[in-house]
Amino acid sequence: MLRYNRLKRPALGILSFVIILTVWEASVGLGMINPFFTSSPTSVAAALGRHAASGELLRNLSASLIEFAAGFGLAVIVGVLLGLIVGWYKIVDYALDPFIWFLYSAPLIGFYPIFVIVLGLGRPTVIAITFLLSVFVTLVNTASGIRNVDPSLIQVARSFGARKYELFFKVALPASVPMIIAGLRLAVGRALMGVVGGEMFGATAGLGASIAYYGGRLKTTDMIASLIIITALGVLLTQTLIVIEAHFDSWRAGFEK
Repeated sequence: MLRYNRLKRPALGILSFVIILTVWEASVGLGMINPFFTSSPTSVAAALGRHAASGELLRNLSASLIEFAAGFGLAVIVGVLLGLIVGWYKIVDYALDPFIWFLYSAPLIGFYPIFVIVLGLGRPTVIAITFLLSVFVTLVNTASGIRNVDPSLIQVARSFGARKYELFFKVALPASVPMIIAGLRLAVGRALMGVVGGEMFGATAGLGASIAYYGGRLKTTDMIASLIIITALGVLLTQTLIVIEAHFDSWRAGFEK
């Protein structure tokens, strides 16, 4: 029964995905939708095969992954560390709160021209906009996780003589892991938006540049092939974070008992 429950969710997900692809292919085959605008699963698969055989897919994917890793990795380091400080020390929270929420709420893609002026077109600008789009959601969720730790856990730890650093590392940090991971899952999507957006406007390689190139030439099938890859990458990264969260659940639960 346990094994069945574990397999049920992925099985239903795969089934729904297969149904969508089947309906899409059938709609194109029956002439219900225009393939010029939507292409078809078999055409997209063929395009992916061509891109892979020519080396174009590997080149674009490598460029996007490097930019994503640099921008998102820096956002995780800065966002989590600063979020922990802001959430734990109220004086820092009061000092930075207006600035953080201003940038969190601002349409950050609008800063793109500034990065172009300062850094020029290409990889540095893509990394900068990726970092900016993902760092604040990471910071805000991390700080919220620290602030919303169950007060009873803090009181129990204090009653046993826990020092302040022990309260942080053994109570607050483990209890805030779910919020931190949730912030990272949101940040992954925003970081990928930054990579694609930055590459579409000023890069010669990458999945975003490929989307812009084929879209500008009305090659829908090739454009959707690049979209599929970036979407699959987002799903893979998000599911990886879910696995990491599940791994840390036992660690967190051990401290909460």
